[in-house]
Amino acid sequence: MHKILLSNDPFTYLRKYKRAIIYSVILLLVAVGHHFLMQISLESFRYIRWSIISMLSVLCLSGSMMLMVRRNGGRARTLFAFVMCMVGLTNLLSLIKGLTTGYAGVVEYKYMSPPMLIYGSAYAYIFLLYPIEAFRPGWLTLRRALFLFLPTVVFSGIYLFAVKIRVTSLPVIDNWSDLVSEFWNFTVLLRLFILVYPVIGLLIMLRYRKNYKKWCENNYASLDDIDIKWLGDYIFGNLVITLSCEIVVLSDNIHSVLMHNIIFLFFFLYGFYRVLFHKNPYPEGYFKVGMDDTKAEIMEDLESSRICHEKDSRRNILSVSVNEPNKKFLFIDKLPEYKEKLEKWMQAEKPYIRKDFKLTDAMEILPLNRSYLSRLFNEGYGESFYQFVMRYRIAESKHLLLTRPDLNITCVADLSGFSSSSVFGRAFAQESNCSPTQWREHEKVKASKIHSPEKIDIFVHPVPKIGQYNERTTCRKIAAKESR
Repeated sequence: MHKILLSNDPFTYLRKYKRAIIYSVILLLVAVGHHFLMQISLESFRYIRWSIISMLSVLCLSGSMMLMVRRNGGRARTLFAFVMCMVGLTNLLSLIKGLTTGYAGVVEYKYMSPPMLIYGSAYAYIFLLYPIEAFRPGWLTLRRALFLFLPTVVFSGIYLFAVKIRVTSLPVIDNWSDLVSEFWNFTVLLRLFILVYPVIGLLIMLRYRKNYKKWCENNYASLDDIDIKWLGDYIFGNLVITLSCEIVVLSDNIHSVLMHNIIFLFFFLYGFYRVLFHKNPYPEGYFKVGMDDTKAEIMEDLESSRICHEKDSRRNILSVSVNEPNKKFLFIDKLPEYKEKLEKWMQAEKPYIRKDFKLTDAMEILPLNRSYLSRLFNEGYGESFYQFVMRYRIAESKHLLLTRPDLNITCVADLSGFSSSSVFGRAFAQESNCSPTQWREHEKVKASKIHSPEKIDIFVHPVPKIGQYNERTTCRKIAAKESR
């Protein structure tokens, strides 16, 4: 493989760590914003905050209705609509209270205030529902949802009970020195637990994000429509909201809530757009039996086997079954045969140039269900389906870059199966450490030195025929014209 190290390209590392840089800048802006907005006058604070919560109410209530009308997004979209609706209603309530009493807030914003802590903990629980359904569709039932809320209810109940039966007066916590001096007080410890509860939600989100990405790569050749990064952004957004909430609770400055509202506004502006077009890669209700991937795969295998046997009892579909353990060994024995058949299909039919190519398309030539197809790539090639297809697409693009100098980068990307030139550029740079244009120029220089076209070690030999493409794009018209 040809790799060009571009140490002189200043944008290589910027592209590689783009999201980390963006996240760092956002955290810096949040810190600066909190500091600056705490210094503004009370009149400016009221005017800006009422404007922000008015916009937030309109955005969340109208956005939740739009998401509910568009029902093809599954339960995850419905839960995000529920989150937006709750935020919209609480901000509307704050606005009404502000207009009638002059204090725009559901609870009183004071240092380590128990009502504010419980209010924030309930918000953290509501924000946890959407990613759980997105990462593990079908697992979240009413009983499990109530179980997740149980820690907040239990510790809030214990706190209220302790307050009611306590004979002596409760410690007054108004600043950091009071908090340190009364740290081991039972009621203070309960407040601190309620304060850190949102962190537990963040850990749960991070726990299943990795599995979600792995599942997508094992089942899809293109992740553009899946949009894995959005759920990462959602987790980061929750982190920013959690940190901002801690500042509000521990600052003893009511002006700190203004930046908190601004964060909510931008979070839901961005979130509404992403959820509206987000595609859930899992089958609906895939994790009904539990959060464990293995159990979900076993249930899927049993269900697919049952359906296949009903449709055609003569069809040999491999499935995981406790009553038929020998089929696991049959799969291992036939693994070389399946690999050979798959590779011939990939070279002859070139299914990887289809932008909607997915794992289950391989069922056309192999008598395997989705679970065993995934094992074929993981165990047979030591890589995911996404990585396997990407190798073919990169090899195809290199072949076109060398043999078709008349094609620009956009056309090469289109003919190689990439959804866009930007996606192609990122994938090519990750594999070759250079852009497609730089690689082409580098190969031209090498070929001119030896006065003959250089053979590159790729497994996609012939130039794709026009008849293999269903879409009538400009790039394919160019290829068809030149092939004549």
